[in-house]
Amino acid sequence: MGRVAVLFGIWLIGYVIGFIGYIVLAQTNAIIYLVEYLSRIFGNSQIVAAGLVGLATSFLSLAVVVAWSYWSPSKV
Repeated sequence: MGRVAVLFGIWLIGYVIGFIGYIVLAQTNAIIYLVEYLSRIFGNSQIVAAGLVGLATSFLSLAVVVAWSYWSPSKV
């Protein structure tokens, strides 16, 4: 598989995870309370929500890339 295809696949997986993460963030009551609490500190609930979704999806995307690196054969 080519480098461009791998990078596109990683991007696509990250996008899907981010989309699902945002939907879950908007529907979960516990997360809504966390957003309300953090928005009192930072002042803007959209920035807090975007930060939480970005943090969660970055960890999930990192996990996908690490798993892919372990499953792919080494060419060294």
